[in-house]
Amino acid sequence: MSRTTTVPSNVTTIPVAPGQLAELLDKASLCARLSISARTLENMVKAGTFPPPVRVGKYVYWSEVAVRSWQRRLFAAQEAWTVH
Repeated sequence: MSRTTTVPSNVTTIPVAPGQLAELLDKASLCARLSISARTLENMVKAGTFPPPVRVGKYVYWSEVAVRSWQRRLFAAQEAWTVH
């Protein structure tokens, strides 16, 4: 029995090569990468401004794909800016 997953229209998907899994980032490495504290990351998730993590046991992880998608949305206006 196959299962299909419906992706909401407001979610940008980033392709990953067939047979490859997206890299996973733990809380510490994600905070270091974004130069924010763990508390700030938790508050962003709680406010709905950052993708929620996936819990595996007692640890939480973010997909590299989800983080890149968030970053693209966050900086879209800046990247589209042109000199008048």
